[in-house]
Amino acid sequence: MAALLNQGQHLMGCHSNKIIRILMIMFIGQLMGGCVSLQIAKFNDGADVPPPPDEFIAGKTSLQEVLSFYGAPTEIVPMKGLFALHYRRTLYRGANISIGIPLGDVWKLSPNWDARGNLSRYDTVVFVFTTEGLLNDWKYEKGTSRPLWNTFWK
Repeated sequence: MAALLNQGQHLMGCHSNKIIRILMIMFIGQLMGGCVSLQIAKFNDGADVPPPPDEFIAGKTSLQEVLSFYGAPTEIVPMKGLFALHYRRTLYRGANISIGIPLGDVWKLSPNWDARGNLSRYDTVVFVFTTEGLLNDWKYEKGTSRPLWNTFWK
């Protein structure tokens, strides 16, 4: 009788181990059947903005020299008695990863994880000219996190 009881407990133990294994396989299948997406965005807006050459000197360099070196500006800004040519290039890089595990059929719950990140950098050069077309001042920044200095135009 004791041998029969041990055999019954052994069969029940094996049966519950099989159920646990089947449940684990189903759970792993759900995990592997989940959605994983990765989106990477990268773009450049505007032409390359090299640093001004050493020959660009305030009071001597003409508007024509700057235009022949850089081409058409991104923006022309009128100022009191002066005007400015603004050249800007925007570099943007962004990434988004999303992981979703569809467990709605099993637990009425579907966990989702999202992570995002982005980076914007600006290469900027501004040339300020007199009304006669002579260079008055210039500023250059490469890889700045600001699209334009807030205090420059004030």
